[in-house]
Amino acid sequence: MPSLYRRSLLRRSLATIAAALAPSIATARPSRPMPSVIVIGAGIAGIAAAQRLQRAGCRVTMIEARQRLGGRIWTDRSWPDAPVDLGASWIHGVHNNPVAALARQLDIPTTVYDAGTLSNNLAESRLYDADGAPVTAAWRRQLAADQDQLADRMASIAEKKAGTPLSMHDALRQALQDSALPAGRKTAAFELFSRNVEDDYGASVDEIAAWALQEGSGFGGREVVFPGGYGQLVERLAQGLTILTSHVVEHIDYRGPAVQVHTSQGVLSADKVIVSLPLGVLKEGKLVFTPALPAEKTGAIARLGMGVYDKLYLRFPKVFWDASDIITQLDTKQGIWSNWYALERVTGQPILCALNGGNAARLLEGMQDEAIVASAMQQLRSIYGSAAMQAESWHITRWAADPYARGSYSFPGVDALPDDRKKLAAPIQHKLYFAGEATHNDYSGTVHGALLSGWREARRIYG
Repeated sequence: MPSLYRRSLLRRSLATIAAALAPSIATARPSRPMPSVIVIGAGIAGIAAAQRLQRAGCRVTMIEARQRLGGRIWTDRSWPDAPVDLGASWIHGVHNNPVAALARQLDIPTTVYDAGTLSNNLAESRLYDADGAPVTAAWRRQLAADQDQLADRMASIAEKKAGTPLSMHDALRQALQDSALPAGRKTAAFELFSRNVEDDYGASVDEIAAWALQEGSGFGGREVVFPGGYGQLVERLAQGLTILTSHVVEHIDYRGPAVQVHTSQGVLSADKVIVSLPLGVLKEGKLVFTPALPAEKTGAIARLGMGVYDKLYLRFPKVFWDASDIITQLDTKQGIWSNWYALERVTGQPILCALNGGNAARLLEGMQDEAIVASAMQQLRSIYGSAAMQAESWHITRWAADPYARGSYSFPGVDALPDDRKKLAAPIQHKLYFAGEATHNDYSGTVHGALLSGWREARRIYG
């Protein structure tokens, strides 16, 4: 996901990251018997855990509900000359980032595409107003400065009200009330901040805890994408693993010495189980645990939210848009079609990608494909007029409707507690373990967070 206001940069030594990676160095296999492990979910967290466990000498079986691997990493190759990522796209910061290190180690090409850092876009993108008129460079810089000022004020407000449920919406209102900005700029700042938060968290400002602005860490350096698709990373890491696809897990029984995993294809058992399912699936509650999960864990699941962030890829006969990686339009209806990412530099083809989060994404998920494309084309024509030719083909995501995701990535709800992610990650009886981006306290909502969570749970088991 694009990273908007999560600015704190991780300070780790290269040696520490190298030690955490070390996939080319065989893990010493201890003389003691290693447990059998079932890993539920073949996303990046589950695959990372399974790879480490298998190398340590564990007997590992992965279970995946879908027919494909990767979970919320999903590269569509139906355009043979232009693979597109329907899920994760960016490596957010390449300095010391374990995903970037793996990409280099596996010799998977990447391309710099800094449009993922939305905080820089106002100053650097091509910006239009609601009527399709270009916004001046001076106004772009002013808007960017106002956003930074608001984020700082909101963080201060959230810190002062620590321990009290406070939504980002209420913190934003208070920050604007305390601000000396002119009325017109306050309105613009509110609308822009609200829209960008939806893009960053996949949820509206009234759903998110204000302290989320201070949550987590990030990596420095440029942002990059995979011209050949993020799926390459999944495919390489999954090599050599035993993975059972089309196995929907229905019930996990951990009463006995072995854990019984009941699936749509039968029952499997192992000494230990790692649950690396998306938070949205856990929140839905269809997966039965016996005994029931502890109240501390179910409370964390309830308080954390699952955001929605959807994509529309449009392919055209030729490029008609600005020579800019991102085109942004202010004050669009309900925040839909605010940001367009130009991908011709990455794919070599005339492709635009629009990303919509939160309420905008939920609204679009209820529409037919043709209606979505028509709405997008109407917005493009408000900027480019008749030069905006009709799209030839498209790809549309609906992550909230996906029964094996139920959303895109997690966020802290208004009532969430700062340690809820740790509660979600806590193992149970040395039998059940939990991985996934939602369980990582520092890097939630990211591929590197999911990857690190898988390694963390593997260490708990073999360490």
